[in-house]
Amino acid sequence: MDAPLPNIPLPVIEREPAFETLFNDRLTQLRGLLTDAGFDWDTYMLRSDPLNRFCRHAAYGDLLMVSAMNDTFRATLTDFAQGSDLIALASDWNLTQADGESIDDLRRRLRETKKGQGGFTENWYKRWAFAAAPLLVDDVGVEGDAKGGVLVSILSKDNGGVASDDLLATVDAALNMPSIRGDNDHITVVRAVIRTVDVQADVWLLPEATKDTTIAAAEAALRANFATERRLGWDLASDFVSASLRTTGVKRVALITPEPNSVVVTAANEAVALGTVDLRYQGRAY
Repeated sequence: MDAPLPNIPLPVIEREPAFETLFNDRLTQLRGLLTDAGFDWDTYMLRSDPLNRFCRHAAYGDLLMVSAMNDTFRATLTDFAQGSDLIALASDWNLTQADGESIDDLRRRLRETKKGQGGFTENWYKRWAFAAAPLLVDDVGVEGDAKGGVLVSILSKDNGGVASDDLLATVDAALNMPSIRGDNDHITVVRAVIRTVDVQADVWLLPEATKDTTIAAAEAALRANFATERRLGWDLASDFVSASLRTTGVKRVALITPEPNSVVVTAANEAVALGTVDLRYQGRAY
């Protein structure tokens, strides 16, 4: 599956100007109108002036209008739409949010559906594998050979990524439907290869940090970040582990396993699973 978008600025159709710019434009506009009407408005810079307040209010309205325009534009984009807006986009592709399915998971299915149009390609089979069990399929790997063989690897959302027999059977049945499987394709659905990585690290805390709470929070942050990033073919770098463990209150992290400056490299049908996390308290430091 494609990686999520990086932290790029939100797309806009109208650049959102600074409030001061809008306010000064409103002041200039009103001063010009009053001058043309023969009025000398010399208190325009006083916040207590009623017309100054009017211009300030109008500038806020201008800013809100630009923000609303940009929000409306983003609601039409798969990668930025949220909530009911994304559900509406998915409905255009005959997708509905399954009970218990998160918005981000629905977004991933919508991406795969869009990419999997027009034939028996890798993305085509990915699309229908996700659709077969949206609450259980975490990622899909597809490899084909020159003889029509198609190997589909399934990464599960539960059980550490290991797909159950029932899940494999569900996906296999879906991909082998006559309307989905290519006439000359031979589809085999298998579990993704799981490579379990244990984490052990020495940690030092800041003087004001609560020991048990801070260490537990660091482990929780690592597991949460890992669950967000993990997919087939994703390499686990030791720097990722160290950065995830450096939560509030953690002064220093010294990795033992995986080794510092190392990378666990995965193939297209492999995924890393996070095993035990052993954070060894070493004291406090500034």
